[in-house]
Amino acid sequence: MSIQQILTNIKSDFDTAITTRRFNGNRYANGNKAKEALIRSQRIINYIHEFIKSEFVRCGVPAQMIYPPVGNSSPEIKIKGFLKSKNQDVAIIPTERLVSLTETKSPEIKKILSVNIRSQLSSLSKNIDTLYERTFAEALNLHLSHPKQCLGEVYLIPTHEYDDKAMLQNRVIFKSASKIEDYIRMFQAINDRRSTGKDAYKYERVCLLIADFRQARPKLYGSIEELKKDSLIPKNTSISLENLTIKNFAEDLLTIYTERFGRGVIL
Repeated sequence: MSIQQILTNIKSDFDTAITTRRFNGNRYANGNKAKEALIRSQRIINYIHEFIKSEFVRCGVPAQMIYPPVGNSSPEIKIKGFLKSKNQDVAIIPTERLVSLTETKSPEIKKILSVNIRSQLSSLSKNIDTLYERTFAEALNLHLSHPKQCLGEVYLIPTHEYDDKAMLQNRVIFKSASKIEDYIRMFQAINDRRSTGKDAYKYERVCLLIADFRQARPKLYGSIEELKKDSLIPKNTSISLENLTIKNFAEDLLTIYTERFGRGVIL
């Protein structure tokens, strides 16, 4: 399934829950409650999980190395970091032996490539600081214990947030444009970690999925020029989307991994 189809499915599920007050056969007090049930079910985020798995398989990663297995949402692999253990949304584990070591501080954990995946389609502006701090902290937690580990992050954000208040009346309405320039700048600051001796708070590769859900077929932005054309960022901005889009996300992570550990470990 393409990323475009996934975004279309996400919009369909989101809009249907809001306007019908229903999800998974249950009726809720209002569209906001139905939306919350949809999010709690993990259905929306699992679309992206499966896409990322398929991207790794496309790049040559053996399916048996991927956890949770392709087509499944469990079991997730929990990795012990500096402060806490954390389930990994998608993990590539080269050998079965490594699975038994994930909740230890074994130096072999560095050979697990992991990607965490999030989305925030409403309440983004008021929660962005908390969400960003959490994203920042999770890379730090793992890299402090496993400095060579390759980490990826995928984050889906809307160009225009769904209006929570409208959901209470079972309506799909969008707010004014989000602060896209700020989000790009923030995520670029924790992207593209190449040295294993510093920048533990960074990810080896971040993907910021920026989509306009106001359209029946959501528009995914892949360049600064597109964002400028649609007046979503200032024309004179100095920010860049380089190495921050879905393009080559899996390839980039695998390239960095191979540089660190050599060929024959994953690929």
